[in-house]
Amino acid sequence: MSVSRYFASDRLEARAQFVAACNALNLDFSSYYAPRDVDDSGEPIIDVARVGPHKAPIVLTLTNGSWVDEGLCASGIQTALLREGLGRIGRNDIALVLVHAVAPAGLSGLGNRGPAISDNSIREWSNHALAAAENRFASYVQETHTPKQGGGGSIPWQARVLCQIADTYFAKARSISLIDLRTGPGFYGETDLLACRTHSDPAMQRAAQLFGTREEQSAPAPQGTPGDLAHGLITALERSDLTAAVLEFGTYSMRSVLSAGSGGVFYPDTSDWREQAWRSAQGVIQHVLLSLPKST
Repeated sequence: MSVSRYFASDRLEARAQFVAACNALNLDFSSYYAPRDVDDSGEPIIDVARVGPHKAPIVLTLTNGSWVDEGLCASGIQTALLREGLGRIGRNDIALVLVHAVAPAGLSGLGNRGPAISDNSIREWSNHALAAAENRFASYVQETHTPKQGGGGSIPWQARVLCQIADTYFAKARSISLIDLRTGPGFYGETDLLACRTHSDPAMQRAAQLFGTREEQSAPAPQGTPGDLAHGLITALERSDLTAAVLEFGTYSMRSVLSAGSGGVFYPDTSDWREQAWRSAQGVIQHVLLSLPKST
């Protein structure tokens, strides 16, 4: 059967498929919620699952872009990863951490991308919260990890969520590799893999070998820009041993995007595009797993 069946049409279906895949493998996963005044749906905004040992020194993590279409695409890839067996890693020194979210409230643009989107307040609020997380995380980790009475003081709730994920799934890691799954304008079904600048310049050099990205000698290497969730997680981790890249799947030309007049153009509903996205992601993930040096 085609792996396109793992690519859902909405966020509730996407989460249900991901949770079912986790349960089928008896994986432990954690769910994280936004405050009621931000999201009163009662549904988790982020689910995180681990495949592999809790104390694995090497962690590969997959995140998703900021928008609904990117989240649905990433969800399909993550679910296929679990259902098709690639989630069973053959090394006991590597853990795979899947950060599953579809436009998480307070950490994303909320909605399909396209000319119809006009609510900038959500994006401005999200960026402000992530900046606050970056500025305050250093002082936060010097304090107790137990939330303060009365809601955690002045630490933004987004920062607390991201710090909880960092502490729970990455505290034991000596090396972290992150791939942010995105969609965007470009050649239909083709992919771009761009290294991201994180907390150290050597990370860009490591990325070229780990992800297979190429560095031009005559010009600066192009850099990827992670989505809000990935950016916030990178900030919360604040690790010099973190290597990150954006894997972007092309959908339609910019002319098609501009003429569409509504969202949804960054998540094609055709099975051939979804199959091709899965094959591309599968190839990148396999390359990374083979390229990761063994822990000593």
